Amino acid sequence: MTSELPHCSRGEIWLLDWNPRRGSEPGVRAGLRLALTRGSKGGPREQSEQAVPPYEAGGFRPGIIVQSDLGNHAIGARTTIMVPLTTQGRAYAFYVPVPKAKENGLPADSWANATQVFTVDKSRLAKRLGKATPAQMKALAVVVTAVFDL
Repeated sequence: MTSELPHCSRGEIWLLDWNPRRGSEPGVRAGLRLALTRGSKGGPREQSEQAVPPYEAGGFRPGIIVQSDLGNHAIGARTTIMVPLTTQGRAYAFYVPVPKAKENGLPADSWANATQVFTVDKSRLAKRLGKATPAQMKALAVVVTAVFDL
């Protein structure tokens, strides 16, 4: 059974559905995960369970597509590359401001966090909210390049 994947393009802002991990994307499942830690005396690593934060486990979150349209529109391409948006902005070199605007569909002033670039299965694209401006995409390209020291 195949379902139609959403058509997406670079610069678009989409609401992503994080429930549950899908397709060929990497990810953390909701609930608990195993963590490796050092013993109290610096000895061998021990395993412990940690709660998975809500933003990693599920829910909805907006993101900007940064992958080129050559990749987005390729026949059979099931994934795209995105940068998440957060409303918890701050003056940080790798955050790009994306103020609330009619064109981008965001409900609040947001920031693109270029330190969290990720691949997502296109079936996660729940709703197209709008589009980032060319100036925002240029700024995002500069900071993504800096994050990877390219």
